[in-house]
Amino acid sequence: MEKRNIHILGTIIIVIMVIGFAELMAYVKSCQLIKYSIGFTPLDITESYESYEKRHNPRLGWLPSPSKVDVEGSRPIPAFLDPTQKKDCVSLYGDSFTEGAWVDNEHAWSNVLSLLLNCRVANYGVSGYGTDQAYIRFLDNHEDQAKVVILGYISENLMRNVNQLRNLISPSTKCFLKPRFTLDERGQLNLIPIPLLTKREYNTLRKNPGAVLSHEYFLPGGKSGFQRMRFPYTWGIIKIFPIIYRNLLLHRPTFFDLYQSGNSSKAMDVTVGIMREFSREARERGKQPLILIIPTLFDIKAYHQSGKWVYQPVVDLLLKQKLAFIDSGPAISHYLGGAPVETLYPMEKKNHFSNKGNEILARIVYDYLSQNNLQPWENKVKK
Repeated sequence: MEKRNIHILGTIIIVIMVIGFAELMAYVKSCQLIKYSIGFTPLDITESYESYEKRHNPRLGWLPSPSKVDVEGSRPIPAFLDPTQKKDCVSLYGDSFTEGAWVDNEHAWSNVLSLLLNCRVANYGVSGYGTDQAYIRFLDNHEDQAKVVILGYISENLMRNVNQLRNLISPSTKCFLKPRFTLDERGQLNLIPIPLLTKREYNTLRKNPGAVLSHEYFLPGGKSGFQRMRFPYTWGIIKIFPIIYRNLLLHRPTFFDLYQSGNSSKAMDVTVGIMREFSREARERGKQPLILIIPTLFDIKAYHQSGKWVYQPVVDLLLKQKLAFIDSGPAISHYLGGAPVETLYPMEKKNHFSNKGNEILARIVYDYLSQNNLQPWENKVKK
């Protein structure tokens, strides 16, 4: 009887050790998954409420650093450094790919395009922006006198356009709240502004974002499949295994699923709705609107492997709604030929364009403007 009890006790100890080891491994894996924006933990946001209030923009969420923009709020354009000396002929709105992140002002594609056109191209791109924020920045910029206005788009924007708390899709110790749009029953855009938080609500947000945000698609435990990573971590890993399988084993980023027909986020409809309203507003202001699709490193690699563009469903909707756009993906892929993608997307620069990539993008836009007679300015110089 005593030997039997010892055997049972030994079995229990082994089981506990196995479960404990599994839980430890699950915890380690959970920490890794948070870095991939697959899980959420309130410990990511450590910024104080006072710091958030001081830095936060209530309309857009955040703005570029004053040291990185000129008096118009544009990225400096060395070709026409003083924006008061010459009117803008083109203006750009979008995220870091529109901004030309990770290259200097001289090599940013907005400056290269300015040289090609021999007129100033104002660049209002802001890192991390969704299409929604870029559109709102255009709406608010009544001083924009450019005749051609371009809204930049990358495939990841689909995620950002159904997101209110950027920390859920891009971990940071600072809190990044943003506005977003939804669609009403008639398919019209409805702006969901950034909530004005009290200190108590801010602290609640860090622990339980669902208690503060009612239009966030990536809430833990919601339709996106994202989960809060907490004890028991093993069970959390099991619940998000389908996402792990798609993201880490099939190498499909989270936004890939949002492009699938019938996705519950309605991200494509919202995104194209924003583009439609951007185009309508631009025309009402006497401008020629253009949507510029900019391929990311993932887009190019996926296209070379499958022969299909991840963002093609958005292109199809733009064609259906007869919105003017430039899909720079095919031209960039053609330029690469058999060269490695790192030629244009150096890995050390977080997959953004190199100097050469910025030059190619500027040339693509210039060629489109030239071929479509969208140059209502004088002294055109082709280089």
